[in-house]
Amino acid sequence: MKFDVLVSGMIVVDILAEIPKKINKGAKQEVSKIMVQGGAPAGNGACFIAKWGLKTKFVGYKDNNTLSIIADEELKKCDVDTSLLLQKDGFQPAIAIVEIDAENGDRTVFYSTNNYSPLEKVDIKEDWIKNSKLLFVDGYDIHGNLELLKLAKKHNIPSVLDIEAGDVNLLKEMISLGNHIIMPLEGAQLLSGLQNAEACLKSLQLLTNGQLIITDGANGSWALKNDEIVYQPAFLTKVVDTTGCGDAYHAAYAIAFLEGKNLEDSMEFASAYASIIATHFGGRSYFPSKKEIEKLIKKHMVL
Repeated sequence: MKFDVLVSGMIVVDILAEIPKKINKGAKQEVSKIMVQGGAPAGNGACFIAKWGLKTKFVGYKDNNTLSIIADEELKKCDVDTSLLLQKDGFQPAIAIVEIDAENGDRTVFYSTNNYSPLEKVDIKEDWIKNSKLLFVDGYDIHGNLELLKLAKKHNIPSVLDIEAGDVNLLKEMISLGNHIIMPLEGAQLLSGLQNAEACLKSLQLLTNGQLIITDGANGSWALKNDEIVYQPAFLTKVVDTTGCGDAYHAAYAIAFLEGKNLEDSMEFASAYASIIATHFGGRSYFPSKKEIEKLIKKHMVL
């Protein structure tokens, strides 16, 4: 069966809670908002892409346990095809406790990967790539995703990489294979040893013929095109929760690419999409419409 986007990456279940100003340690305390959702860059990205109307498949593992069931159902309710979640005995999705600051929407994440298994090369089928229009991967399930990237390159299937942190040499290898590489400034600094976004771009561009993009939340995003810096400011918004905002940017960029938008328009679209996600509690609680995004971009142009 052919589909639009194949997504691979860490499978996570999030427990999100808005933390009150005053915490009574050692005591029970009610909070105004608490939620259980699927999470992580690849999972959130798959949901954003699928809810846009693109046929999206997620590849990874599952087992007969509570976290696997939640992760599977959270993807399915966002119209993601989970038929490539393969049975693996003893597997358990990663789990994260996400504290949301009610004052500014900033998040603090505590996570565990106990019993988690990243995608293994031996389980990958070449037909998955041959039947897709785009590969979307993170930098966490790194060995399996490297194999997928090699297959994508072999079959001329474009790829979008969502890279945050990990083994520097392996991440650099991923960058060399990718077509569109999006990473936060912190990750770019780690890989390049530099601080400024523009300097990071110019250094990392030596690793790849692909399109590099660096994001930095409210400070905007940068890309390098024909040796010139392209800057996209962030859209001003009333932040409720920053969970999933970066994931939304990456997914929206992938959507824009598949729709044939150029670099500048793709970055603008992605920035607008992510700013809307920031106005809602939870990374998968809201999915903007095309009309809503276009209205925001038009308003931004007028300002």
